[in-house]
Amino acid sequence: MNSSVRWIDWAIVVAYLVSIAGAGLIFMGRNKSASAYFKGGGNLPWWVVSFSLFMALSSPLSFLAVPALVYSTDMSYLPIFFGTAIVIPIAAKWFLPFFRNLNLTSAYEYLEVRFNLICRLFASAAFILFMVSLTAVVAYLPAVALSAVTGMNVNLAVTVVMLASIVYCATGGITALAWVDFVQSLLLFVSIAVILAVLVCGTDGGIAGCVAQGVEGGKFNAFDFSLTWSRPLFWVVLIGGTVAQFASYTSDQRVVQRYMTVKDVAAAKKLMYMQLGATFVSSTLVFLIGLALWTYYRSQPGGMPVIAKNDQILPVFIANELPVGVAGIALAAIAAATVSTLAANLNSTAAAFTTDFYRRLVNKGLKDERRELVCGKICTVAAGLLGGGFAIVLVNSDLASAYEQFQRYIGILTAGLASLFVMGIFMKRVNGFGAVCGLVANYVVTFGLDLAPWPGKPHLLLYGAFGLAVSLVVAMLASPLAKLTRRA
Repeated sequence: MNSSVRWIDWAIVVAYLVSIAGAGLIFMGRNKSASAYFKGGGNLPWWVVSFSLFMALSSPLSFLAVPALVYSTDMSYLPIFFGTAIVIPIAAKWFLPFFRNLNLTSAYEYLEVRFNLICRLFASAAFILFMVSLTAVVAYLPAVALSAVTGMNVNLAVTVVMLASIVYCATGGITALAWVDFVQSLLLFVSIAVILAVLVCGTDGGIAGCVAQGVEGGKFNAFDFSLTWSRPLFWVVLIGGTVAQFASYTSDQRVVQRYMTVKDVAAAKKLMYMQLGATFVSSTLVFLIGLALWTYYRSQPGGMPVIAKNDQILPVFIANELPVGVAGIALAAIAAATVSTLAANLNSTAAAFTTDFYRRLVNKGLKDERRELVCGKICTVAAGLLGGGFAIVLVNSDLASAYEQFQRYIGILTAGLASLFVMGIFMKRVNGFGAVCGLVANYVVTFGLDLAPWPGKPHLLLYGAFGLAVSLVVAMLASPLAKLTRRA
Protein backbone atom coordinates (compact mmCIF):
# COMPACT_ATOMS: atom_id res chain seq x y z
CA MET A 1 0.00 0.00 0.00
CA ASN A 2 1.44 3.39 -0.98
CA SER A 3 2.08 6.25 1.40
CA SER A 4 -0.78 8.40 0.09
CA VAL A 5 -3.24 5.72 1.11
CA ARG A 6 -1.65 5.49 4.53
CA TRP A 7 -1.87 9.22 5.09
CA ILE A 8 -5.46 9.54 3.93
CA ASP A 9 -6.59 6.68 6.15
CA TRP A 10 -4.44 7.95 9.00
CA ALA A 11 -6.06 11.39 8.67
CA ILE A 12 -9.57 9.90 8.82
CA VAL A 13 -8.76 7.97 11.99
CA VAL A 14 -7.10 10.92 13.71
CA ALA A 15 -9.97 13.24 12.75
CA TYR A 16 -12.41 10.76 14.24
CA LEU A 17 -10.45 10.46 17.47
CA VAL A 18 -10.28 14.24 17.78
CA SER A 19 -14.05 14.48 17.27
CA ILE A 20 -14.62 11.87 19.98
CA ALA A 21 -12.48 13.79 22.43
CA GLY A 22 -14.39 16.95 21.48
CA ALA A 23 -17.71 15.23 22.17
CA GLY A 24 -16.71 14.90 25.81
CA LEU A 25 -16.15 18.65 26.00
CA ILE A 26 -19.63 19.29 24.58
CA PHE A 27 -21.25 17.29 27.40
CA MET A 28 -18.92 18.57 30.10
CA GLY A 29 -21.30 21.33 31.20
CA ARG A 30 -23.96 18.79 32.16
CA ASN A 31 -21.78 17.23 34.84
CA LYS A 32 -22.50 19.44 37.84
CA SER A 33 -22.32 16.59 40.35
CA ALA A 34 -20.88 13.13 40.84
CA SER A 35 -24.38 11.69 40.43
CA ALA A 36 -24.78 13.30 37.00
CA TYR A 37 -21.26 12.24 36.03
CA PHE A 38 -21.85 8.57 36.92
CA LYS A 39 -25.63 8.11 36.41
CA GLY A 40 -26.62 10.82 33.93
CA GLY A 41 -29.61 11.99 35.97
CA GLY A 42 -31.29 8.57 35.65
CA ASN A 43 -33.37 9.63 32.66
CA LEU A 44 -31.44 8.59 29.53
CA PRO A 45 -33.39 6.88 26.68
CA TRP A 46 -33.29 3.12 27.12
CA TRP A 47 -32.56 2.45 23.44
CA VAL A 48 -29.49 4.70 23.62
CA VAL A 49 -28.22 3.00 26.77
CA SER A 50 -28.76 -0.44 25.23
CA PHE A 51 -26.18 0.26 22.52
CA SER A 52 -23.89 1.85 25.09
CA LEU A 53 -24.00 -1.40 27.06
CA PHE A 54 -23.41 -3.37 23.88
CA MET A 55 -20.32 -1.30 23.05
CA ALA A 56 -19.04 -1.49 26.63
CA LEU A 57 -19.18 -5.30 26.81
CA SER A 58 -18.34 -6.54 23.32
CA SER A 59 -16.07 -4.30 21.30
CA PRO A 60 -13.37 -4.21 19.94
CA LEU A 61 -12.50 -7.69 21.19
CA SER A 62 -15.31 -9.14 19.10
CA PHE A 63 -14.48 -7.08 16.03
CA LEU A 64 -10.74 -7.87 15.92
CA ALA A 65 -9.88 -10.81 18.15
CA VAL A 66 -12.75 -13.18 17.27
CA PRO A 67 -12.14 -13.10 13.48
CA ALA A 68 -8.44 -13.70 14.18
CA LEU A 69 -9.31 -16.70 16.34
CA VAL A 70 -11.62 -18.20 13.71
CA TYR A 71 -9.08 -17.49 10.96
CA SER A 72 -6.31 -19.32 12.82
CA THR A 73 -8.43 -22.12 14.34
CA ASP A 74 -12.21 -22.57 14.06
CA MET A 75 -15.54 -21.50 15.60
CA SER A 76 -15.03 -23.34 18.89
CA TYR A 77 -15.77 -20.19 20.87
CA LEU A 78 -19.16 -19.55 19.22
CA PRO A 79 -21.21 -21.15 22.07
CA ILE A 80 -19.80 -18.58 24.48
CA PHE A 81 -22.46 -16.18 23.26
CA PHE A 82 -25.26 -18.67 24.00
CA GLY A 83 -24.53 -17.90 27.64
CA THR A 84 -25.81 -14.36 27.11
CA ALA A 85 -29.24 -15.69 26.12
CA ILE A 86 -29.30 -17.87 29.23
CA VAL A 87 -28.19 -15.16 31.64
CA ILE A 88 -30.11 -12.05 30.55
CA PRO A 89 -33.61 -13.38 31.40
CA ILE A 90 -32.30 -14.46 34.83
CA ALA A 91 -30.65 -11.09 35.45
CA ALA A 92 -33.73 -9.20 34.24
CA LYS A 93 -36.08 -11.10 36.53
CA TRP A 94 -34.09 -11.17 39.79
CA PHE A 95 -30.98 -8.99 39.78
CA LEU A 96 -32.10 -5.92 37.81
CA PRO A 97 -35.11 -5.08 40.04
CA PHE A 98 -32.95 -5.69 43.10
CA PHE A 99 -30.30 -3.17 42.02
CA ARG A 100 -32.90 -0.64 40.87
CA ASN A 101 -34.65 -0.69 44.23
CA LEU A 102 -31.37 0.00 46.02
CA ASN A 103 -30.58 2.95 43.69
CA LEU A 104 -26.82 2.51 44.05
CA THR A 105 -23.94 4.36 42.42
CA SER A 106 -21.56 1.46 43.01
CA ALA A 107 -22.82 -2.12 42.86
CA TYR A 108 -20.56 -3.00 45.76
CA GLU A 109 -22.23 -0.68 48.29
CA TYR A 110 -24.77 -3.44 48.85
CA LEU A 111 -22.12 -5.89 49.98
CA GLU A 112 -21.30 -3.84 53.07
CA VAL A 113 -24.97 -3.67 54.06
CA ARG A 114 -25.46 -7.39 53.52
CA PHE A 115 -22.10 -8.68 54.74
CA ASN A 116 -19.33 -6.32 55.87
CA LEU A 117 -16.91 -3.62 54.75
CA ILE A 118 -14.22 -6.15 53.83
CA CYS A 119 -16.46 -7.76 51.21
CA ARG A 120 -17.33 -4.39 49.72
CA LEU A 121 -13.74 -3.15 49.46
CA PHE A 122 -12.37 -6.51 48.29
CA ALA A 123 -15.00 -6.79 45.54
CA SER A 124 -14.55 -3.19 44.42
CA ALA A 125 -10.76 -3.59 44.33
CA ALA A 126 -11.06 -6.81 42.30
CA PHE A 127 -13.35 -5.06 39.82
CA ILE A 128 -10.94 -2.12 39.50
CA LEU A 129 -8.04 -4.52 38.87
CA PHE A 130 -10.11 -6.31 36.23
CA MET A 131 -10.95 -3.02 34.51
CA VAL A 132 -7.33 -1.88 34.38
CA SER A 133 -6.30 -5.28 32.95
CA LEU A 134 -9.13 -5.21 30.43
CA THR A 135 -8.27 -1.64 29.45
CA ALA A 136 -4.79 -2.84 28.52
CA VAL A 137 -6.09 -5.68 26.34
CA VAL A 138 -8.65 -3.42 24.64
CA ALA A 139 -6.05 -0.70 23.93
CA TYR A 140 -3.63 -3.28 22.56
CA LEU A 141 -5.90 -4.46 19.71
CA PRO A 142 -6.56 -1.15 17.93
CA ALA A 143 -2.90 -0.23 18.32
CA VAL A 144 -2.08 -3.24 16.15
CA ALA A 145 -4.79 -2.20 13.67
CA LEU A 146 -3.70 1.43 13.45
CA SER A 147 -0.09 0.39 13.01
CA ALA A 148 -0.97 -2.00 10.18
CA VAL A 149 -3.04 0.54 8.23
CA THR A 150 -1.20 3.79 8.83
CA GLY A 151 2.34 2.65 9.51
CA MET A 152 2.20 4.45 12.86
CA ASN A 153 4.51 3.16 15.58
CA VAL A 154 2.44 0.71 17.64
CA ASN A 155 3.44 2.29 20.97
CA LEU A 156 2.42 5.70 19.66
CA ALA A 157 -0.90 4.20 18.52
CA VAL A 158 -1.60 3.01 22.07
CA THR A 159 -0.82 6.47 23.40
CA VAL A 160 -3.09 8.23 20.89
CA VAL A 161 -6.07 5.95 21.53
CA MET A 162 -5.68 6.12 25.31
CA LEU A 163 -5.35 9.92 25.40
CA ALA A 164 -8.48 10.36 23.26
CA SER A 165 -10.37 7.98 25.56
CA ILE A 166 -9.18 9.71 28.72
CA VAL A 167 -10.15 13.18 27.51
CA TYR A 168 -13.52 11.99 26.22
CA CYS A 169 -14.41 10.05 29.37
CA ALA A 170 -13.01 12.48 31.95
CA THR A 171 -14.90 15.45 30.51
CA GLY A 172 -18.12 13.88 29.21
CA GLY A 173 -19.23 11.43 31.89
CA ILE A 174 -21.85 8.72 31.39
CA THR A 175 -24.19 10.94 29.35
CA ALA A 176 -21.56 11.55 26.68
CA LEU A 177 -20.68 7.86 26.71
CA ALA A 178 -24.27 6.77 26.10
CA TRP A 179 -25.02 9.12 23.19
CA VAL A 180 -21.67 8.77 21.45
CA ASP A 181 -21.78 4.98 21.89
CA PHE A 182 -25.10 4.93 20.07
CA VAL A 183 -23.62 6.71 17.05
CA GLN A 184 -20.46 4.62 17.17
CA SER A 185 -22.41 1.36 17.27
CA LEU A 186 -24.10 2.29 13.98
CA LEU A 187 -20.71 2.99 12.39
CA LEU A 188 -19.42 -0.35 13.67
CA PHE A 189 -22.35 -2.36 12.25
CA VAL A 190 -22.02 -0.69 8.83
CA SER A 191 -18.28 -1.38 8.77
CA ILE A 192 -18.77 -5.03 9.74
CA ALA A 193 -21.33 -5.47 6.94
CA VAL A 194 -19.08 -3.83 4.32
CA ILE A 195 -16.04 -5.90 5.29
CA LEU A 196 -18.03 -9.15 5.22
CA ALA A 197 -19.49 -8.28 1.82
CA VAL A 198 -16.04 -7.58 0.34
CA LEU A 199 -14.66 -10.82 1.75
CA VAL A 200 -17.52 -12.94 0.43
CA CYS A 201 -17.35 -11.32 -3.01
CA GLY A 202 -13.61 -12.01 -3.13
CA THR A 203 -14.04 -15.71 -2.31
CA ASP A 204 -14.33 -18.24 -5.13
CA GLY A 205 -17.99 -19.21 -5.33
CA GLY A 206 -19.27 -16.36 -3.12
CA ILE A 207 -21.46 -17.43 -0.20
CA ALA A 208 -21.61 -21.06 -1.36
CA GLY A 209 -17.84 -21.07 -1.73
CA CYS A 210 -17.36 -19.74 1.80
CA VAL A 211 -19.58 -22.46 3.22
CA ALA A 212 -18.02 -25.26 1.17
CA GLN A 213 -14.45 -24.25 1.98
CA GLY A 214 -15.33 -23.73 5.63
CA VAL A 215 -16.80 -27.23 5.88
CA GLU A 216 -13.77 -28.69 4.10
CA GLY A 217 -11.37 -26.86 6.41
CA GLY A 218 -13.25 -27.72 9.61
CA LYS A 219 -13.97 -24.06 10.38
CA PHE A 220 -17.53 -24.78 11.56
CA ASN A 221 -16.27 -26.92 14.41
CA ALA A 222 -18.34 -25.43 17.25
CA PHE A 223 -20.30 -28.47 18.42
CA ASP A 224 -17.71 -30.98 19.56
CA PHE A 225 -19.29 -32.81 22.53
CA SER A 226 -16.23 -34.85 23.48
CA LEU A 227 -15.82 -35.38 27.22
CA THR A 228 -12.61 -33.52 27.96
CA TRP A 229 -12.17 -30.29 29.90
CA SER A 230 -8.77 -29.17 28.64
CA ARG A 231 -9.90 -27.92 25.21
CA PRO A 232 -12.56 -25.36 24.18
CA LEU A 233 -15.24 -27.90 23.29
CA PHE A 234 -18.95 -27.09 23.19
CA TRP A 235 -19.86 -27.76 26.81
CA VAL A 236 -16.63 -26.19 28.09
CA VAL A 237 -17.28 -22.99 26.15
CA LEU A 238 -20.99 -22.96 27.06
CA ILE A 239 -20.37 -23.37 30.80
CA GLY A 240 -17.49 -20.91 30.81
CA GLY A 241 -19.38 -18.39 28.72
CA THR A 242 -22.49 -18.65 30.88
CA VAL A 243 -20.52 -18.06 34.09
CA ALA A 244 -18.66 -15.13 32.51
CA GLN A 245 -21.90 -13.53 31.31
CA PHE A 246 -23.52 -14.19 34.68
CA ALA A 247 -20.68 -12.31 36.35
CA SER A 248 -21.12 -9.40 33.94
CA TYR A 249 -24.88 -8.93 34.36
CA THR A 250 -24.98 -9.48 38.12
CA SER A 251 -21.82 -7.85 39.50
CA ASP A 252 -20.09 -5.76 36.82
CA GLN A 253 -20.16 -2.04 37.64
CA ARG A 254 -20.38 -1.16 33.93
CA VAL A 255 -23.68 -3.05 33.66
CA VAL A 256 -25.17 -2.10 37.03
CA GLN A 257 -24.29 1.54 36.40
CA ARG A 258 -26.31 1.51 33.19
CA TYR A 259 -29.28 -0.02 35.00
CA MET A 260 -29.39 3.27 36.91
CA THR A 261 -29.24 5.62 33.92
CA VAL A 262 -32.81 4.96 32.73
CA LYS A 263 -36.06 5.95 34.42
CA ASP A 264 -37.45 2.62 35.67
CA VAL A 265 -37.20 -1.17 35.74
CA ALA A 266 -39.27 -1.58 32.57
CA ALA A 267 -36.89 0.64 30.60
CA ALA A 268 -33.88 -1.21 32.02
CA LYS A 269 -35.32 -4.56 30.92
CA LYS A 270 -35.92 -3.21 27.41
CA LEU A 271 -32.32 -2.05 27.12
CA MET A 272 -31.08 -5.48 28.23
CA TYR A 273 -33.09 -7.37 25.62
CA MET A 274 -32.20 -4.94 22.84
CA GLN A 275 -28.55 -5.32 23.81
CA LEU A 276 -29.02 -9.09 23.60
CA GLY A 277 -30.27 -8.75 20.03
CA ALA A 278 -27.37 -6.50 19.05
CA THR A 279 -24.91 -8.95 20.61
CA PHE A 280 -26.26 -11.91 18.66
CA VAL A 281 -26.23 -10.08 15.34
CA SER A 282 -22.71 -8.76 15.82
CA SER A 283 -21.40 -12.07 17.18
CA THR A 284 -22.71 -13.96 14.17
CA LEU A 285 -21.20 -11.47 11.74
CA VAL A 286 -17.74 -11.35 13.32
CA PHE A 287 -17.49 -15.15 13.39
CA LEU A 288 -18.45 -15.17 9.71
CA ILE A 289 -15.80 -12.52 9.04
CA GLY A 290 -13.20 -14.86 10.51
CA LEU A 291 -14.38 -17.65 8.21
CA ALA A 292 -14.54 -15.33 5.19
CA LEU A 293 -11.01 -14.04 5.85
CA TRP A 294 -9.75 -17.61 5.63
CA THR A 295 -11.69 -18.44 2.45
CA TYR A 296 -10.84 -15.06 0.87
CA TYR A 297 -7.10 -15.55 1.16
CA ARG A 298 -7.35 -19.16 -0.02
CA SER A 299 -8.98 -17.78 -3.17
CA GLN A 300 -6.26 -15.21 -3.86
CA PRO A 301 -3.21 -15.94 -6.05
CA GLY A 302 -0.83 -14.88 -3.28
CA GLY A 303 -2.50 -17.08 -0.68
CA MET A 304 -2.40 -16.42 3.03
CA PRO A 305 -0.56 -13.26 4.16
CA VAL A 306 2.42 -13.41 6.49
CA ILE A 307 1.53 -11.83 9.83
CA ALA A 308 3.52 -11.36 13.03
CA LYS A 309 0.52 -11.94 15.34
CA ASN A 310 -2.82 -13.62 14.73
CA ASP A 311 -4.70 -10.50 15.82
CA GLN A 312 -3.24 -8.59 12.85
CA ILE A 313 -5.15 -10.51 10.18
CA LEU A 314 -8.19 -8.24 9.92
CA PRO A 315 -6.14 -4.99 10.04
CA VAL A 316 -3.89 -6.43 7.30
CA PHE A 317 -6.93 -7.13 5.16
CA ILE A 318 -8.26 -3.60 5.77
CA ALA A 319 -4.88 -2.09 4.92
CA ASN A 320 -4.25 -4.03 1.72
CA GLU A 321 -7.64 -4.90 0.26
CA LEU A 322 -10.10 -2.10 1.06
CA PRO A 323 -10.10 1.03 -1.12
CA VAL A 324 -8.46 4.21 0.12
CA GLY A 325 -10.79 6.07 2.44
CA VAL A 326 -12.90 2.98 3.07
CA ALA A 327 -9.97 1.53 5.01
CA GLY A 328 -9.82 4.71 7.06
CA ILE A 329 -13.55 4.51 7.82
CA ALA A 330 -13.17 0.86 8.86
CA LEU A 331 -10.31 1.82 11.14
CA ALA A 332 -12.41 4.68 12.51
CA ALA A 333 -15.02 2.05 13.41
CA ILE A 334 -12.35 0.08 15.25
CA ALA A 335 -11.31 3.27 17.01
CA ALA A 336 -14.96 3.96 17.85
CA ALA A 337 -15.40 0.50 19.35
CA THR A 338 -12.18 0.88 21.28
CA VAL A 339 -12.92 4.30 22.70
CA SER A 340 -16.41 3.19 23.74
CA THR A 341 -15.10 0.19 25.65
CA LEU A 342 -12.20 2.08 27.18
CA ALA A 343 -14.44 4.95 28.27
CA ALA A 344 -16.91 2.54 29.88
CA ASN A 345 -14.05 0.85 31.72
CA LEU A 346 -12.61 4.14 32.96
CA ASN A 347 -15.95 5.63 34.02
CA SER A 348 -17.01 2.51 35.92
CA THR A 349 -13.58 2.28 37.57
CA ALA A 350 -13.89 5.88 38.70
CA ALA A 351 -17.43 5.25 40.01
CA ALA A 352 -16.28 2.23 42.02
CA PHE A 353 -13.22 3.93 43.50
CA THR A 354 -14.99 7.22 44.28
CA THR A 355 -17.98 5.54 45.94
CA ASP A 356 -16.36 2.57 47.66
CA PHE A 357 -13.05 4.07 48.73
CA TYR A 358 -13.12 7.88 48.61
CA ARG A 359 -16.66 8.43 49.92
CA ARG A 360 -16.59 5.52 52.34
CA LEU A 361 -13.09 5.90 53.80
CA VAL A 362 -12.18 9.56 53.25
CA ASN A 363 -15.54 11.34 53.47
CA LYS A 364 -16.81 8.71 55.92
CA GLY A 365 -20.05 8.17 54.02
CA LEU A 366 -20.85 11.85 53.58
CA LYS A 367 -21.78 12.95 50.08
CA ASP A 368 -19.74 15.92 48.88
CA GLU A 369 -20.77 16.05 45.22
CA ARG A 370 -18.15 18.61 44.19
CA ARG A 371 -15.21 16.73 45.72
CA GLU A 372 -16.49 13.39 44.49
CA LEU A 373 -16.77 14.76 40.97
CA VAL A 374 -13.14 15.90 41.10
CA CYS A 375 -12.09 12.54 42.55
CA GLY A 376 -13.95 10.72 39.77
CA LYS A 377 -12.18 12.68 37.05
CA ILE A 378 -8.76 12.19 38.65
CA CYS A 379 -9.43 8.46 38.97
CA THR A 380 -10.48 8.31 35.32
CA VAL A 381 -7.17 9.78 34.23
CA ALA A 382 -5.16 7.55 36.58
CA ALA A 383 -6.91 4.35 35.43
CA GLY A 384 -6.36 5.33 31.81
CA LEU A 385 -2.65 5.90 32.34
CA LEU A 386 -2.24 2.58 34.17
CA GLY A 387 -4.16 0.66 31.52
CA GLY A 388 -2.22 2.37 28.73
CA GLY A 389 1.09 1.49 30.33
CA PHE A 390 0.09 -2.15 30.64
CA ALA A 391 -1.11 -2.11 27.01
CA ILE A 392 2.36 -1.05 25.86
CA VAL A 393 3.76 -4.04 27.76
CA LEU A 394 1.30 -6.34 25.92
CA VAL A 395 2.16 -4.79 22.55
CA ASN A 396 5.80 -5.69 23.04
CA SER A 397 5.09 -9.20 24.37
CA ASP A 398 4.41 -12.49 22.62
CA LEU A 399 0.61 -12.51 22.97
CA ALA A 400 -0.89 -15.16 20.69
CA SER A 401 -4.59 -14.28 21.17
CA ALA A 402 -6.00 -11.22 22.89
CA TYR A 403 -9.41 -12.87 23.04
CA GLU A 404 -8.15 -15.82 25.06
CA GLN A 405 -6.25 -13.41 27.32
CA PHE A 406 -9.52 -11.53 27.87
CA GLN A 407 -11.37 -14.71 28.79
CA ARG A 408 -8.58 -15.60 31.21
CA TYR A 409 -8.97 -12.27 33.02
CA ILE A 410 -12.73 -12.77 33.26
CA GLY A 411 -12.42 -16.23 34.78
CA ILE A 412 -9.82 -15.23 37.35
CA LEU A 413 -11.12 -11.84 38.46
CA THR A 414 -14.93 -11.78 38.15
CA ALA A 415 -16.43 -15.10 39.26
CA GLY A 416 -15.82 -14.23 42.91
CA LEU A 417 -17.78 -11.00 42.51
CA ALA A 418 -20.76 -12.86 41.09
CA SER A 419 -20.65 -15.35 43.97
CA LEU A 420 -21.00 -12.53 46.53
CA PHE A 421 -24.22 -11.28 44.96
CA VAL A 422 -25.63 -14.80 44.67
CA MET A 423 -24.88 -15.32 48.37
CA GLY A 424 -26.35 -11.97 49.32
CA ILE A 425 -29.60 -12.25 47.39
CA PHE A 426 -30.40 -15.99 47.52
CA MET A 427 -28.40 -17.54 50.38
CA LYS A 428 -29.84 -15.94 53.52
CA ARG A 429 -27.85 -18.11 55.92
CA VAL A 430 -24.48 -16.96 54.59
CA ASN A 431 -22.98 -14.26 56.81
CA GLY A 432 -20.08 -11.87 56.40
CA PHE A 433 -17.48 -14.34 57.70
CA GLY A 434 -18.70 -17.04 55.32
CA ALA A 435 -18.76 -14.62 52.39
CA VAL A 436 -15.14 -13.57 52.97
CA CYS A 437 -14.06 -17.21 53.27
CA GLY A 438 -15.88 -18.02 50.03
CA LEU A 439 -14.31 -15.08 48.25
CA VAL A 440 -10.82 -16.10 49.35
CA ALA A 441 -11.49 -19.70 48.30
CA ASN A 442 -12.56 -18.48 44.86
CA TYR A 443 -9.29 -16.66 44.25
CA VAL A 444 -7.25 -19.56 45.59
CA VAL A 445 -8.94 -21.80 43.02
CA THR A 446 -8.84 -19.43 40.03
CA PHE A 447 -5.27 -18.23 40.55
CA GLY A 448 -4.22 -21.77 41.44
CA LEU A 449 -5.64 -23.17 38.20
CA ASP A 450 -3.99 -20.41 36.19
CA LEU A 451 -0.56 -20.89 37.76
CA ALA A 452 -0.55 -24.68 38.19
CA PRO A 453 1.89 -26.47 35.81
CA TRP A 454 -0.66 -29.20 35.16
CA PRO A 455 -0.81 -30.35 31.50
CA GLY A 456 -4.32 -31.79 31.79
CA LYS A 457 -5.87 -28.97 33.84
CA PRO A 458 -9.25 -27.43 32.93
CA HIS A 459 -9.40 -24.98 30.06
CA LEU A 460 -9.13 -21.32 31.08
CA LEU A 461 -12.83 -20.82 30.32
CA LEU A 462 -13.67 -23.08 33.25
CA TYR A 463 -11.61 -21.23 35.85
CA GLY A 464 -14.52 -18.98 36.76
CA ALA A 465 -17.01 -21.87 36.95
CA PHE A 466 -14.82 -23.79 39.40
CA GLY A 467 -14.14 -20.63 41.41
CA LEU A 468 -17.84 -19.76 41.62
CA ALA A 469 -18.86 -23.26 42.72
CA VAL A 470 -16.13 -23.53 45.36
CA SER A 471 -16.91 -20.05 46.66
CA LEU A 472 -20.58 -20.85 47.27
CA VAL A 473 -19.85 -24.17 48.97
CA VAL A 474 -17.14 -22.73 51.23
CA ALA A 475 -19.40 -19.80 52.18
CA MET A 476 -22.18 -22.16 53.28
CA LEU A 477 -19.78 -24.32 55.29
CA ALA A 478 -17.90 -21.44 56.89
CA SER A 479 -20.87 -19.29 57.94
CA PRO A 480 -21.86 -21.45 60.96
CA LEU A 481 -18.27 -21.24 62.22
CA ALA A 482 -18.70 -17.53 62.90
CA LYS A 483 -21.52 -18.30 65.34
CA LEU A 484 -19.44 -20.98 67.07
CA THR A 485 -16.54 -18.52 67.41
CA ARG A 486 -18.77 -15.89 69.02
CA ARG A 487 -20.15 -18.42 71.50
CA ALA A 488 -16.65 -19.54 72.45
